[in-house]
Amino acid sequence: MRSVDLFCGAGGFTEGLRQAGYHAMLANDFDEMACKTFSHNHPLVPVICRDIGKVSVDEILDAAGLVAGGVNLVVGGPPCQGFSLAGRRVVDDPRNQMFLDFVRIVDGLQPEVFVFENVSGIVTMQKGQALLAILNAFENIGYSCQYRVLNSADYGVPQKRPRFILVGSRDGRNIGFPAPTHGQLSSQGSLFGANILPYLTSWDALSDLPEIAQGQGAEEMKHCNRYDNEYQKARRGIREPGKLYNHRATSHSEPIIERYAAIPEGGDNSQVPLHLRTKKINVYKIDSKAPSRTVTCNHRTDLLHPKIPRGTTVREAARLQSFDDDYRFFGNLTRKAKWVTQDDQVGNAVPPLLAKAIGTHIKRVMGW
Repeated sequence: MRSVDLFCGAGGFTEGLRQAGYHAMLANDFDEMACKTFSHNHPLVPVICRDIGKVSVDEILDAAGLVAGGVNLVVGGPPCQGFSLAGRRVVDDPRNQMFLDFVRIVDGLQPEVFVFENVSGIVTMQKGQALLAILNAFENIGYSCQYRVLNSADYGVPQKRPRFILVGSRDGRNIGFPAPTHGQLSSQGSLFGANILPYLTSWDALSDLPEIAQGQGAEEMKHCNRYDNEYQKARRGIREPGKLYNHRATSHSEPIIERYAAIPEGGDNSQVPLHLRTKKINVYKIDSKAPSRTVTCNHRTDLLHPKIPRGTTVREAARLQSFDDDYRFFGNLTRKAKWVTQDDQVGNAVPPLLAKAIGTHIKRVMGW
């Protein structure tokens, strides 16, 4: 099962597909630090690190050792903010270029199936006209499409992260979407649906990580010998078992620490005493008894550890995204550099376990 990952970022989709048994043939992204992260964790996969608009189909085929129609699955999530449309058509506008390049490359590679992922808000963007234009663009190159917003928590990710997933098949097959494996306990303590596991909580994901205060930690550490559950055991990884990367906490001033400590679990900055409040209210403390809120690119300041008064580390955010501990991220922790930060790479990634569920489902339906 051969895959190609466009707009690959740090490689969350490719990592999940790897776990589902796919062989990545090529990846593309424009950002040097994201490409460095991808290449470190997927060293055998060719990466074209360049603006996709300057990458030809022939170059991809040559680098991947493929011919048109020789790849099973193409995945990607081009940014779709600010779409410019004409009726149901995505017009030739600079704001649409990355999406149009994704369509161009899918058309040239002729995969059996493609997956287009994006923010859940794309469903209502421009009163639904953007989605109609997207569907029309793919149907015009010969693909039958289905879409759904999937919640990552339904597939064993300890995070409530909705993602828009559009699947297109070249042969018109009704592919559908993976059935949830995890769910919410009812008031009677039972689970809705047969063979459904309870949602993983943020503490299920974080409890065994080295306990560090603000300003502490390191880019490389040894892992403790214990784990508290099967999720943590699975996150030990296969690349460098026993290694733990990117577990470094930002330093905070005493007033910030006091304010963070006053926010209750599951609460936000608006719930602290008046003398500690600031104008910023989108600072949330994780509820240890539930899946985390969505991990964003600002998790270091906006998503707080449930037990320690500080922002989450890159490793904690990666755990909530379902990356293994030996999946290493490169780049700065601040946005002073030219390239995306470690925070950006984690916050923008597709959770590997969600990608694994999608890839496994497609594999089963297609009989690969």
